[in-house]
Amino acid sequence: MSASTSRTAHRTTHRTSINAPADLVFSMLRDASHWPFIDGLTVYSERVSGDDATHELRTSVVSNGALSSSHCWRVFDAASHRAEFQQLDLEPPLLHLGGDWEIRLSDGLSVVTLSHGFEVDDEHLAEQINQIIEDYSRRELEALRASCERLSILLQHHAPQGQPADVSAGQPGERTVAQTPAPPTAKEV
Repeated sequence: MSASTSRTAHRTTHRTSINAPADLVFSMLRDASHWPFIDGLTVYSERVSGDDATHELRTSVVSNGALSSSHCWRVFDAASHRAEFQQLDLEPPLLHLGGDWEIRLSDGLSVVTLSHGFEVDDEHLAEQINQIIEDYSRRELEALRASCERLSILLQHHAPQGQPADVSAGQPGERTVAQTPAPPTAKEV
């Protein structure tokens, strides 16, 4: 790249509303071991290092009709329902690819925002990369919405009447569902 060539940072933002608790949505995002069963794009996903707060993730996805593998570093902030990611093994034309997930409550729904930032070494390819990100993000958010809403209904159905179910991630690939105990009745006190 010559000194006179400037890079342009490209950003995309995608949003969807999910009728499920923010904790459940965040848990589904953090535990990528089940993604092959959910999104229809991921064929393999494994946390290769780190813990629930920060880790390296290896995934294989179908992109543009071809299988591609990648590594990314992810950082989670459970208190603010936010996750950042950075691709580690980029090949030209990509010079940078990263972004974040953010979950906010609004009108009883979890509003999920997925943002990407990328730079390329050939600006003529920026629109093509943008289209790939657009397609993947749309499909990924729709799969997340459908999965979280189904799981939320299932958990509500199996929780005691009037008591919400608590969902938390244990080991990768393991999901713990604990039902919040009902307050004692007058007879029990």
